[in-house]
Amino acid sequence: MRGLRLVLGFALSLFFLYLTFFVPRIGDLVGGDAGVVQALFGRPRFNVAELGRVLTTADWVPIGLAGILFFASLALRAWRWQVMLAPLVRIRYGGVFAAMSIGYMANNLLPLRMGELYRAHVVYRISGLSRSAAFGNVVLERVTDLLFMVPYLMLTLLLFPLPGWLKNAAYATAGTVLAVTAFLVWLAVDRTRALEMVRRLMGVLPRKLGAALMTLIERFTSGFEVIRRSEHHLGLVVSSLALWAMYAAMNYLVLRSLGFMDAGIEAIDRNPLGAVLVTLMITTLGFVIPGAPGAVGTYHGLTVLGLSLFGVPGDRAAGFAILLHALNYVPLTALGLIFFWKLGLTFHDTDRMAAEMKGASPAPPGAAGEVKKVGR
Repeated sequence: MRGLRLVLGFALSLFFLYLTFFVPRIGDLVGGDAGVVQALFGRPRFNVAELGRVLTTADWVPIGLAGILFFASLALRAWRWQVMLAPLVRIRYGGVFAAMSIGYMANNLLPLRMGELYRAHVVYRISGLSRSAAFGNVVLERVTDLLFMVPYLMLTLLLFPLPGWLKNAAYATAGTVLAVTAFLVWLAVDRTRALEMVRRLMGVLPRKLGAALMTLIERFTSGFEVIRRSEHHLGLVVSSLALWAMYAAMNYLVLRSLGFMDAGIEAIDRNPLGAVLVTLMITTLGFVIPGAPGAVGTYHGLTVLGLSLFGVPGDRAAGFAILLHALNYVPLTALGLIFFWKLGLTFHDTDRMAAEMKGASPAPPGAAGEVKKVGR
């Protein structure tokens, strides 16, 4: 299964990377008006020289401001995760920031979103919290992100007339996120009954596989304790909404750096907030869809296709995708590698971590000392 997911992920990335550079003419191919090569590669989406001009003439002041905002969002996100971990284990802010940075770095460099596994492993290393509980908390943090994306998604639908298929996809996404969130809340507040329902669903699987999965889920759901702590809810709501507002502002600043707001693009001039929100939703989707490490290809292709809704030329759309992706990718990878080296981790541990997560995770010797190495 891992091999299949890996192949499918890279195939998706290659497909969207192709869509970044070329406009396929399937109708001409089917109608016999063009051969395979001409239909698939005969219509470039932009001139590479023009893309170079777009990047070299960008205004770096808004990009610099976006970079500052990006680091502020990292600081806020680490605080929010520290709050989410607090009912399970007390970790200094520096340790939480290190674990988060290592996770993002691993997602950028390794396939199959292994960064979430590394985040759980680092929490285990520095605190002794079991990997399964830590991983459950990581998943909860990711679902929290998606939950507070929903208000921005609904605002996007109100402000911009998306094509019917995109609107339906947005409603389906919102419905799925709300359903998953409701189920996680049920797991947290009525764990016995929720697990009993899961156990019944597992009955369709072979006995050994079902038992192994149930054991993993029981350990995994112990990371949801923060849902039961009402004293944390206000902070989580405010910080989550603020994070999405910061991401929207980053999109706006990069759009401005490339002159989108002064380019005479009618759809953007008429509805600048709608344009910012649409790009925010589409770039988020680029990270969510399984693909190559760092969302290379999926992110760029979806962003270029999304900006085409506003009639943005391909060179500017690709320039925006490259700049905004680099703004996320480069600092996260650099920070993660620094903390990765500081904790003495290696990528050879990946398979062992996955195996150990399925079993018990006894507190490692010297865990408290490792908190002191990273935290402040």
